[in-house]
Amino acid sequence: MKTELKVGGVYASKNEEGKFTITKILAMDEFAVHARFYNKEFDEIPSEISTKDLTFLIGHAPLAREGFLKDGQQLISTEKVSDDELEGYKLYLEAMREQ
Repeated sequence: MKTELKVGGVYASKNEEGKFTITKILAMDEFAVHARFYNKEFDEIPSEISTKDLTFLIGHAPLAREGFLKDGQQLISTEKVSDDELEGYKLYLEAMREQ
């Protein structure tokens, strides 16, 4: 099954301990997925989830698309991406322009 990448997509993947963790795609470009990682772990993939109810572990991290997909991400739902969530992504873009 091919995983579809969507901005605002909320994904679950299994970690090394066999628990499911949650990741949300904040933005995408031709090379990378810009994601937010949450620290709550689940025994099973949640059927419904709101990232507003979760605490993030990493606010923004760029990942190669292949690396993101390699983790066996499964789309749970799609949410709007807020301006607050994009703060780290905007700082990243500024830093890239300055190089």
